[in-house]
Amino acid sequence: MDMESKTKEAPEVAEVAQVPVVAANDGELRGRAIQQQEHNRTYWQTLRKDPKLLFWIGVMLWTLIVRGFENQSSGSVLSITEFKRRFGEVDANGDYFIATSWQSALSGGSNAAAILGAFLASYFGDKVGSKPVVLAAAALNISSVGIEFSTTTIGVFFAGKMVNFVAIGAFLNVCTTYISDISPLAIRASVIGFCNLSQCIGPFVSAIMSYYTSQWDDDWSWKSLICAQWGFAVVAFVGQIFMPESPVFLVQKGKMTKARKVLNRLYSDPNDAEGHLERIKLTLEEAETTQIGSYADCFRGTNRRRTLIAILVFLAEPMSGLGFVSNYGSLMYQYLGISDRKSFMIQIGAQILSISGATLSFLVSDFYGRRPMFIGGCIGLTTLLLCMGISGSINTTSATTAAVGFYTMYNFFYNAGVGSNVYAITGEIPTSALRTKSIAIAMSTSAAANTMWSFVSPYMFNPGYGDLKAKIGFVFGAFMVIIAVLAFFFVPETRMRTYEELDELFMNRVPAREFRNYTTVAERRAAEAYTMEKKIGGENV
Repeated sequence: MDMESKTKEAPEVAEVAQVPVVAANDGELRGRAIQQQEHNRTYWQTLRKDPKLLFWIGVMLWTLIVRGFENQSSGSVLSITEFKRRFGEVDANGDYFIATSWQSALSGGSNAAAILGAFLASYFGDKVGSKPVVLAAAALNISSVGIEFSTTTIGVFFAGKMVNFVAIGAFLNVCTTYISDISPLAIRASVIGFCNLSQCIGPFVSAIMSYYTSQWDDDWSWKSLICAQWGFAVVAFVGQIFMPESPVFLVQKGKMTKARKVLNRLYSDPNDAEGHLERIKLTLEEAETTQIGSYADCFRGTNRRRTLIAILVFLAEPMSGLGFVSNYGSLMYQYLGISDRKSFMIQIGAQILSISGATLSFLVSDFYGRRPMFIGGCIGLTTLLLCMGISGSINTTSATTAAVGFYTMYNFFYNAGVGSNVYAITGEIPTSALRTKSIAIAMSTSAAANTMWSFVSPYMFNPGYGDLKAKIGFVFGAFMVIIAVLAFFFVPETRMRTYEELDELFMNRVPAREFRNYTTVAERRAAEAYTMEKKIGGENV
């Protein structure tokens, strides 16, 4: 929408905002007041306010550690000598290697399985709720690790990995949706962005284990990486047994008594719990889509724009080369002339950079904004990848060292600008009734692109095929230029916006660059309701 049309609509918005709040019923008044209360609370006040709420968010975040650990471990075992000797082939020099076709299948197949898991989770999550789905996924995850651990052929290992990633795809969808539903406004980017940090913790632990176990001369050199997943998975499963259901799902299903009970488990103050129940009801009632719809509904009306934004930001993952870096990190270092032992050591440093970048990102995003962090991250990755490609084009020791440095720094730049904000933006952008399905579509599109890269990348950088090595940075750098330009024009700022406000902004077709400063009717009504409650003594902040 251009500036002229916005100017014409502004008086209408202001006129609606003057509707007296006293005409609203007590429930609506409380619901709007709680929205303003969330706006008023600072970051640190919010962190201290409701420890029970943060605990259950933490259970879901712990669950996602499994995804990062499995992804990193699966790539690392391909570089472990005993694994290559057990399941690989012998080259002309007498060295063992895993065939390129199996490298592609193990990486690409897992992404395809994650797509299935995400769609199954979104379908059943809307039918029966988050808790049954995440429990079923946890049971599947624990079982699949047993298949990988006991494998006798690389085909069985492949089958176990596929089953595992069905569960992991479900985890990604349900956990992101659940956390988005219940996250307090002031810390929403931090807790949703923690979905990315959780996936960085897993690879960090895996990299440390790989450094030591890769030197063992028996099957435990790689089996230890597989069975370690049980430690994360079992703890997550126990927590999920006692986890409360999503209150948004319960309100959508008309189960108000259960929703009220759940909210009282999440919030320390019963008045806050009651206010949030009214807030959820208001958000669902005033959204363009009031009932749980089909996947087609994600592409109807203003929901089409929201879904396309979610797809765009999630495409930044595969198009920046994330799948390539996470799956073939150790191999890439070895192809650049780094010894096996040293390549695993560098991987530990790379994961420390990942954790540092992710931590910086979700803190800055809540204080400053998602849009600048995401766009800045795209620009930073573009520069880094192109520099890596240039270094890989020069055949000198110094250039190779520089390529290794750029390749390692990718972990920081990706997680600082893109990684955490992908989850924050995608978790916030969809309307509440379609959040599970919109996230499934975005994640599945990303996984599909990752599947393509997983099959293609080994042929691009492996010796005997494309042999690009570090020059592969040119490929991903070029795609990131496109993503950065599209993000500038289409990715809006969602910081400190309630879901009701976001619904209004999209229904009013506000341009992405104007989201930060646009004043909504919902904001004005919330401020008036908050003032009214204080006057009648109903608010204790």
